[in-house]
Amino acid sequence: MTRRTMALVACAAALLALAWAVAGCGPKPPCQVSQTQVEAAKADCAKAQADLEKGRTDRSALETEVSRLKAEIAELESRPADLEARLETLKKGSGR
Repeated sequence: MTRRTMALVACAAALLALAWAVAGCGPKPPCQVSQTQVEAAKADCAKAQADLEKGRTDRSALETEVSRLKAEIAELESRPADLEARLETLKKGSGR
């Protein structure tokens, strides 16, 4: 008797799950977005992509400039005695 009850409960649960799964898959509701909104979003996206590409180009140029300046600083730091002599010459020329 308990086996039969358990089987009925399991069958009922399976039928409920199947009915829920079938009923949940209905047609999708229509889209509430107008065509002008879609076109505006596409235009915004294209502008953002152009800005991104410009930003990447600018970043590349700035990274090149930074590496050039770092190399120049390293070169200047490697010759302090020469620079000190040059500074003294400049000081003498300015009347200090």
